[in-house]
Amino acid sequence: MSIPKQVRVTVLDRDGLTCVRCGAPISLADYSLHHRRPRGMGGTKDVRINFPSNLLTLCGSGTTGCHGHIESHRFDAIAEGYLLTNVADAASTPVLTSAGWLLFTDDGEIEVAA
Repeated sequence: MSIPKQVRVTVLDRDGLTCVRCGAPISLADYSLHHRRPRGMGGTKDVRINFPSNLLTLCGSGTTGCHGHIESHRFDAIAEGYLLTNVADAASTPVLTSAGWLLFTDDGEIEVAA
């Protein structure tokens, strides 16, 4: 299940066309919309997988930039909210971003984590 175009636009706009981890402006040729709860091998039928709360704009690919860093440092990525365990809810799990701890909502908004 690919990310719907409107959701992609919402996430890129919400994140200000910057990498949420390092704050660098993204190049539209070298960025990723990262799934905090991985789709898993073979994908998933869970529609929440492509909710804005589960998606983050990151520089690089799965092997480069911040996206590559998250994929190769999975324990830290879970602690920082970039990856979610199977029981964690994306909309209520904060992420340590370049702007501090933030919550990303299902409707594409950002809230400062308490």
